[in-house]
Amino acid sequence: MRNLLVLLLLTALLGACAQQAPRPNGALQPLQGAELRVQDQPEDDNARAELLYLLLVGELAGQMGALDLSVSHYLMAALNSQDPAVSERATRIALFADQREAALRAAMRWVELAPASVEGRQVLGALLVNAGRVPEAVEQLDWVVQNSPQGRAAGHATVANLLSRSQNQAAALEVMGQLAERYPNDASMQLALARLALQMRRPEPALEAAERALALDPALSDAKVLRARAYTQMGDLNRGVQIMREAVAADAGNTDLRLAYGRLLIQAGAYDEARAEFEQLIARRPGDGDLLYTLGLLSLEMERYEDAQSYFTRLLGMGHRSNDANYYLGRIAETERRSDDALRHYRGVGDGDHFRDARVRKALLMGRAGQVDAALDMLREMRRDADEPDWRVRLYVTESQVLRDARQYQAAMETLDQALLEQPDSGELLYARALAAEKLDRLDILEADLRAILARDPDNAAALNALGYTLADRTDRLDEAYGYIRRAHEQHPEDAAILDSLGWVLYRMGRLDEAEIYLRQAYDTLYDPEIASNLAMLLWDRGQRDEARRVLEDALAQDPDHDRLLRVKDRFEQ
Repeated sequence: MRNLLVLLLLTALLGACAQQAPRPNGALQPLQGAELRVQDQPEDDNARAELLYLLLVGELAGQMGALDLSVSHYLMAALNSQDPAVSERATRIALFADQREAALRAAMRWVELAPASVEGRQVLGALLVNAGRVPEAVEQLDWVVQNSPQGRAAGHATVANLLSRSQNQAAALEVMGQLAERYPNDASMQLALARLALQMRRPEPALEAAERALALDPALSDAKVLRARAYTQMGDLNRGVQIMREAVAADAGNTDLRLAYGRLLIQAGAYDEARAEFEQLIARRPGDGDLLYTLGLLSLEMERYEDAQSYFTRLLGMGHRSNDANYYLGRIAETERRSDDALRHYRGVGDGDHFRDARVRKALLMGRAGQVDAALDMLREMRRDADEPDWRVRLYVTESQVLRDARQYQAAMETLDQALLEQPDSGELLYARALAAEKLDRLDILEADLRAILARDPDNAAALNALGYTLADRTDRLDEAYGYIRRAHEQHPEDAAILDSLGWVLYRMGRLDEAEIYLRQAYDTLYDPEIASNLAMLLWDRGQRDEARRVLEDALAQDPDHDRLLRVKDRFEQ
């Protein structure tokens, strides 16, 4: 009778599967080319039929997305079957359904039936850790360490990797600590504990474990690196750098040690020293693409663009990290105003981290080269496929910038009006519309949009600066403008745009000595045609006319069509 019920159920379920749409989300994949196993079971026909029934219901329910039904039937099958494969499948289904208690029961049965299964012990150990059952987890994972096919050191690494993914970090670290106590003379176990503790942002136990490893083997370079990282994580970056400096001096030929030292120097902001270390490394390993990439990024950080270009070009020639190399070569070319080269490199950026940014930058460059319609078409096509709100905002802002660069200010405003219907609270969109409004002499819109940003974010330096500069440049509300710009300057005292604004409002207030200090500082920090025009105006009014002409001429050589520079030129020629 039971066999007949099983046959009828199987027929019904298979029929339902055949008629339904594709497998629902959250459904299990079927067993790959394997029959459900019922071997090594009791010879009693009713027991075998019962087991077959449980397996069929569990398997087919899982494939149809009925996970609760699948877990309950597979767990019953596992507890009644002598086949460890059934328990393993039950464990995996319960994990897939995120039913941890059921998974734990199934995993215990799996290890009971297959005590030599390394995988079963690992899964059971991980589940016990998540459940906070530390002593039991220690026993299971100690077995994994002792029975690792690659040796005990590999077993330590396996267990540490397993524990690093645990949802219960406190229990995981406690388990690793108890395992380390069982192997007090094994440096590899102490290293595994130190790595896990650092990964969990627990530098104190990491430092203790690293020092125990060094006591066992004073020449152990990995322990020195971990000790330095522990001090760094504790906030003592100088101590970490000093430890690594001493370690490199004692073992100058150790490239891995020197690599770790170089990375720590970058973290410490010691870019010149870091660059020297990486140059020594690349001399020893000239074909190491990752080292070339790091050197390229370091050179960029230090604004050594010629060196950075050399490293990224070599990287591109090796065919290694080509997308990254093309992206940064494009950024360098853009910085140096080599637009054709920048476009060529951005076109070479394929799928990956930089793909979207490269396309946006390409659109901006195309617009500035006069290919406005093509740039807009590309941005709008990207927006049609964009689902993420932040990404849509960026595309709208970029489209408005292309239009502003083309002096199509009304179209830019209309684009941002449309965007704000979608996302009325976006500070980026409000700020971009304020910029467009200024070009249309709609200071009412500019002020309303910037005040809307400041109502939600009173310390928004960009909005404070933009509002203050516009009031200083276009109105007589100078005291109010000065207050906004001062607030922005307090947050970012070295920002060139804010320094320029501060100098300009002081100029408008007649405080020329102070104004010159800030405008020169802005001009020395960053070339920008607006900064150059403001400094030239101030110098002219102070009687320093030869220098004013030099500043203006240098700026016009780079930006011959800039409106503000041309207005200053007209004033000088009157």
